Amino acid sequence: MLLRRAQLRKQLACEAALAQVGLTLPQWGMLYAVAMEPDSSTHALALFVGQSDQSAGAVVARLEQRGLLERRPGAGKAILHRITPDGDELVRRCNTIVENVMTGLLADLTDQSLRTLRTSLQSIAEAALPASTRSDAGRAASDGLSGRSGTRSATRP
Repeated sequence: MLLRRAQLRKQLACEAALAQVGLTLPQWGMLYAVAMEPDSSTHALALFVGQSDQSAGAVVARLEQRGLLERRPGAGKAILHRITPDGDELVRRCNTIVENVMTGLLADLTDQSLRTLRTSLQSIAEAALPASTRSDAGRAASDGLSGRSGTRSATRP
């Protein structure tokens, strides 16, 4: 329950900060996903951000209406997504906002505490994945959490 409580507090802090630029945390996560994986299907983006296909589709539709994403037909029934210049500018601003929130939340942790947190989160992330996907778990879990040598944040949605 402690991990869930920390996640909820982080989410509330990020939501409040992102509201200043008119985005929700799921919307920023989707913009980030499209920026990182252009021309991905809705299903692939849903997996990237941890949403259902239906929820991801609704978020994508709102972002498209705002001119932040473009959608185009792909193979078969797939719809592919690409970020627009306005979306790219906004996702960059949001990345900084989220990084600042995370830096503040992690500011009181020592380097050793950050290393311990990173190791623990990697273990939890790997344990939560099906055995067939565990080979990428270590890399994915550490994508956005680094020590003093880099930024002190967890910026991946």
